[in-house]
Amino acid sequence: MKNLFSFVALGCLATASLTAQAQFTLDGRATAAEIGAGVGKYQLAGTYTGNHLDTDRGLKALYVGYTATTLNIMVVASAEAPDVATTFGYRALVLYLNTPARTGAPAGLPLLGSADGQSPLRHIPTLDMQTDYGFRASVGPATAAATDVYFSAVSYVTGTAVAAGTDPYVGQGSKTGAVVTSATTVLPGTRFSYFNTANLTANTTNAGLEIEIPLSALGTTTLTAGSRLDLMAAYTNSNGDFFSDVIPQIAGRTTALGVDPDFSTIAGTQAVAFVLGSGVLATRAETAAALDFNVYPNPAPGAATIAYRVPAGAQPVTLAVYNSLGQQVRSVAEQMQAGSQQVPLGNLTAGAYLVKLRVGDQLTSRKVVVE
Repeated sequence: MKNLFSFVALGCLATASLTAQAQFTLDGRATAAEIGAGVGKYQLAGTYTGNHLDTDRGLKALYVGYTATTLNIMVVASAEAPDVATTFGYRALVLYLNTPARTGAPAGLPLLGSADGQSPLRHIPTLDMQTDYGFRASVGPATAAATDVYFSAVSYVTGTAVAAGTDPYVGQGSKTGAVVTSATTVLPGTRFSYFNTANLTANTTNAGLEIEIPLSALGTTTLTAGSRLDLMAAYTNSNGDFFSDVIPQIAGRTTALGVDPDFSTIAGTQAVAFVLGSGVLATRAETAAALDFNVYPNPAPGAATIAYRVPAGAQPVTLAVYNSLGQQVRSVAEQMQAGSQQVPLGNLTAGAYLVKLRVGDQLTSRKVVVE
């Protein structure tokens, strides 16, 4: 899937892999001692500070870390509804992950669901990142038992012994951080833990869903400093309805995303691009600025011009236009280019469109309204 980026000198990679083996304590919390830089430390990958449709509940932050033998992910959240009478009383924390050098679900297409529609990960959103794996922790309301925490995993990887769309139930945990180890065919040996807080106000210890994946379960590819991951976290109810809480955050979002949302039609970065040892790559807005990407006039009277710059010599460029349903309505460019470009968009019927530009591995988008 995504390319492997070597942002650290090889000598530093070797040093990192040989350093004292700091380990994470899997307990559903990212303690202050576990947050920092380097092997065995969590780095902040994203935060959610927006509207919480589920009052004082939902997402707070996303952390990523690694050791010589594991990939560690922490979704800081409070997912316990006040009581079972609340609409779809169970809540869920969902994480989607893309790892290097494997083929999974392509960006822009609905993720595979289970054949019987009863999978714990039965929701099938459309992501604008390629996706290898999905994880879910379903949490019972405050009036339910303290052991009402259920973990599931799904593989979208093709060409393996695990059929794409396979999404087994992993096991039952607890709200006090009990560790559950997966014995399923999807990333066997992966460990899960959830530590509950009554609400986000009470969540002062970075508590929530913690996942530890053995590197051996990811195949022959070794994750180390310089490896790129793509991640997205979400908060849903038990029916798979997405609240507004997602990481990366959608600026200005105040309404629910609903069942099976199509994130590829939403302007902005809907995947965190994270490089181990370096942190988060540039956001889509920063990428747009770096590429001098613009569409004008906007609103357009029927025709517009797309302007952008391809830096650092010739690179592969893909430029396409999508309607409000997420359907591609025009392929404007798909070729090697270099330097400044101005491309006529041509006449489009009235409506809102998303113009997506990919230059090399940089992806950005602009919304344009045609009157």
